[in-house]
Amino acid sequence: MRAVLRWTAIGAGLLLVLTAGLCLASYRKFSANITTDSAAEKVLAEYAAQRPPALVPQASNILVLAADDPAPAPAPAAAGRDAAVLLHLSADRTRAAAVGVPRDLQVGVPGCRRPGGGSAPAAYEPFGAAFRSGGAACSIRAFEQLSGVRIDHHLVVDVARFGRLARAVDGGRKGGAGAGGGARAGGAGADPRGGLLQALAGAAGAARGGRGSLAHPARLFGLLDTATSGITADPGLSSLSALYGLAGALRGLPAGGVTLVTLPTAPAGSAAQGAARGKVLRHPAADRLFAALRADRPVAGDPEP
Repeated sequence: MRAVLRWTAIGAGLLLVLTAGLCLASYRKFSANITTDSAAEKVLAEYAAQRPPALVPQASNILVLAADDPAPAPAPAAAGRDAAVLLHLSADRTRAAAVGVPRDLQVGVPGCRRPGGGSAPAAYEPFGAAFRSGGAACSIRAFEQLSGVRIDHHLVVDVARFGRLARAVDGGRKGGAGAGGGARAGGAGADPRGGLLQALAGAAGAARGGRGSLAHPARLFGLLDTATSGITADPGLSSLSALYGLAGALRGLPAGGVTLVTLPTAPAGSAAQGAARGKVLRHPAADRLFAALRADRPVAGDPEP
């Protein structure tokens, strides 16, 4: 059940937009709710020469970023939480890998332009700091520099908003006949890493539908409004139709076609890393994972607890 729940977490934010029967006005409203991140696209175009090539162009790599903390979190609160999830879809669309990137992973963050003006110098700091320094473009450049994996699209999820949505969905399902159909999404223990995956997990209930208060059109309309208002995407994904296509690819995967992975890491703080806190990549396991993603080969998932 843990594997199923964690996979549902990755696709939940996308599947929320698939409710059938939307009238044209509602479709336009929900689509307009999604924020288009054109600024990141322009910045990435400026650094095109520094970006890694796509070795398998038909494969797709989507970086899902958490926008839940505008200020640095205390170390105990930040430890173990994901700042991003890389969603890799194989070229033949028979496999997918969801790779969690811890926010306290120490990485080389390139110099980035700040969204409000000015620039942040290059630094060796937690991966989660890249988003605060320069938004999605900075996170993408840091991840590409770290992994050599070319990012094709990105989604930024407002985790605080999705957390409220998770509680609303969970409360609605508790009162209905569908509430007992499995582990509770988004509650304590849904995913030990918390943050991005846990918030998305709670949203899965709206995508699956069900009874109780979620069966009421007015309530479902409100949930969809909240969900789409919490998504920012690059121009290639910032519409309901684009997300629908992506969700269709995810739903079309065969049983067992999804692998969930956390980047191999080790505690930081050795002589080589100085006084850095948090985590560093664990080699050569991380190198093998990145090589497999670049070449669109199957990867080994996290062991079940």
